[in-house]
Amino acid sequence: METTKELIEQLQTINQERSFINKEEVDTFIFCFLLVGYLEKAIQNCIYDALLKSQKPEIRYPELIDYLLKERTFGEKINIFKFVMKKSKSWENIKGFIDFCESINYGIRNSLFHFKLNELKYNELDVSKIETQNIMMNDLISKSDKVKKYIEENIINKKPYTKS
Repeated sequence: METTKELIEQLQTINQERSFINKEEVDTFIFCFLLVGYLEKAIQNCIYDALLKSQKPEIRYPELIDYLLKERTFGEKINIFKFVMKKSKSWENIKGFIDFCESINYGIRNSLFHFKLNELKYNELDVSKIETQNIMMNDLISKSDKVKKYIEENIINKKPYTKS
């Protein structure tokens, strides 16, 4: 059995021999693929934090969240996250992260998985350019830090809801 790394190397060799896509396109594809994967996992973790850690231990149901998120598209996970967080006190900070995720979903993910590498855009900028990728990473870091801070301060470090 071959490892994923070995399979990727084989694909790169085949690509080099047949000139299917150039190195810049390969690098762009890998960057976008990893970014989308990271965002999808980050949203899922935020949903877990928001829905589980705010509840009493005896009423936490991680299986329910697994069921809700199972086989959902990236866009659907964004919508679930938006629904969960919509009424938060820091909606404007969280909205920036959601807007970022939505722009990645519509401007990059959909084109990426339809292999339209020449259509990868972020705020009308060409994603194949290193400068654009740097902008994207800076936006990701600043926007996700705000969400992380909100969740830590208002959900994780807060006592679970109790009826008075």
